[in-house]
Amino acid sequence: MRWRECVDRGFIRPDPRAKERVPGSLASAARFLRAAEKNVMIEEYEMAHLAAYNSAFRSIRAFLYAAGYVERSHACLITAVRHTEGDDPGVMNLANTFDKMRIARHNVQYSGSQVS
Repeated sequence: MRWRECVDRGFIRPDPRAKERVPGSLASAARFLRAAEKNVMIEEYEMAHLAAYNSAFRSIRAFLYAAGYVERSHACLITAVRHTEGDDPGVMNLANTFDKMRIARHNVQYSGSQVS
């Protein structure tokens, strides 16, 4: 989806209190990362992938919060970060990697795909 469509459909909207959510989002990301690591140790790779995705989701969402927006769509989150942070190649690389994780997570969660 494009930025304008995400905004028009209410999937991305400005929120004056969004910046207050950054610390909580990052703390949640750290917890999910620890869960992913623990799941790898016991060879629960699908669960590890889901936890890793949740960690990445909360991490990248912090960029959106810092820009003063909130989201209601995982796909629009990527669009929004590209829109707000488009000049930073490191952030763009993160957004592209996250988009690949989003698709893989969808396949694991909804199609029963396995992580190899």
